[in-house]
Amino acid sequence: MNEDRNWRRLFWGMALIAAGVLLMLERFGGLPDWMYDYSWWGGIVVALGLGTLLTARRAESVGSGITLALLGVWFLVVTNRMYGLTWTNSWPLALVAAGAGTLGHAVAANWLPDTRRERWERRRGRGVYVDVTSEPHEDAPKESPHV
Repeated sequence: MNEDRNWRRLFWGMALIAAGVLLMLERFGGLPDWMYDYSWWGGIVVALGLGTLLTARRAESVGSGITLALLGVWFLVVTNRMYGLTWTNSWPLALVAAGAGTLGHAVAANWLPDTRRERWERRRGRGVYVDVTSEPHEDAPKESPHV
């Protein structure tokens, strides 16, 4: 577990350094001219999504990573006016991103722990559903006869 945590920190540390270097280069005019004509802020959302996806330890994180990455791609495409897409004619792509994230969460729940499922099972096991046909457990307190 500790090794996994170190890899996550390494990834996010490198991502923050890269973002800082790019922003400093932009401030001081060190970027190529073609980058000034390109709105790349959606790439930050893509990077966050991919980082979440690559460091996922739970099924929920897989779904969130997929949703963020796809929303970031949508932001990149729309802000750079690619394929004739605008905010008004491409908003259904946000629904596609949300659906893909939900699907990714459901598929990943087969291999990774799922917090929502664990919470549901804990709630279910709190005595809401009681099996009255089974024998009492050995450690259960014995009923005293009523006099």
